[in-house]
Amino acid sequence: MSTVSFSLRVREELMRMETGRSCCRAAEVAALVRATGTFSIRGGSGDEEARYGLQLSTPLRPAAQLVYSYFKSFGAEAQLLTRREPRFKRRLLYEVHLTGSPAVLQSLNELGILSDSFRLEPGISQRLLRGRCCRSAFIRGCLVGSGSVNPPTRDAHLEILSPHEAFAADLARLLATLGYSPGVYVRRGTHVVYLKTGDEVAALLAFAGAPEAALEVEEQSVVKDVRARANRLANWDEANTRRTSDAVTRQLRAVEFLDEIGLLETMPAALREAAGLRREHPYLSLTDLAEAAPGGLSRSALNHRFRRLVKAAVDEGAPGLDSDK
Repeated sequence: MSTVSFSLRVREELMRMETGRSCCRAAEVAALVRATGTFSIRGGSGDEEARYGLQLSTPLRPAAQLVYSYFKSFGAEAQLLTRREPRFKRRLLYEVHLTGSPAVLQSLNELGILSDSFRLEPGISQRLLRGRCCRSAFIRGCLVGSGSVNPPTRDAHLEILSPHEAFAADLARLLATLGYSPGVYVRRGTHVVYLKTGDEVAALLAFAGAPEAALEVEEQSVVKDVRARANRLANWDEANTRRTSDAVTRQLRAVEFLDEIGLLETMPAALREAAGLRREHPYLSLTDLAEAAPGGLSRSALNHRFRRLVKAAVDEGAPGLDSDK
């Protein structure tokens, strides 16, 4: 079993998806920047380009290269750097650094990230989501940038994080329009959009461009369903066996008690016949016992006779016996 986390494998598979159309490429880059980028505005009246900056950091080189090449295609001055993470597993991180040149600011404005007054737009620009392919690319960028998925062996759970409430709300609405049932909550100041069913997690992974991961989730969902069904059947069989055993025990106790006090021999022939059947076949279920009765007897009729026997024993003070249990 690979030590690479399932979430990382999902991101790597998503980044192998080629984004051909320019509109889809813009949607994916916009999502990546919103998910992993930090936009800064410095005070002062110095160089305008120095006032603005964008820094993006990701453990996935293809994601950093995609953002880097996108802004370079617009004539932006960009840097693609690598550094070692100072904490945790000291992963290698890939960073894209951009200064606020007119080309960068214009690109961010077209991506719906900055307003015309160079303020950060909190929500998702609807012009990025006009086509189904663009919506797929945007969700792909969100998953690569700040998404996580539980391993298929665990309960299904997919989530995308954002510091912005409006962005999370817009993303949830987008997923809802695509037929999903997302939830949203806040965890330590971060807004979380999530899916919690195996079918929806698998469908979204396939829609975003990770069919291999989707298949793994689907296969495990089938395995879990089969196991759950088998457990339910086993539990039902066990409970049914226990109920049958309890009923037989009550019937035998009633018959023995009525016989001991001399009441059984005075009871109607039908009840004495039922008592004799139970004594002769103490391990048979009610259905099997009815079939074993001479001349044939319905299960309902036999059950009615046993109820009369138990009630008679209870009425006579038989210890530890309930009539209709």
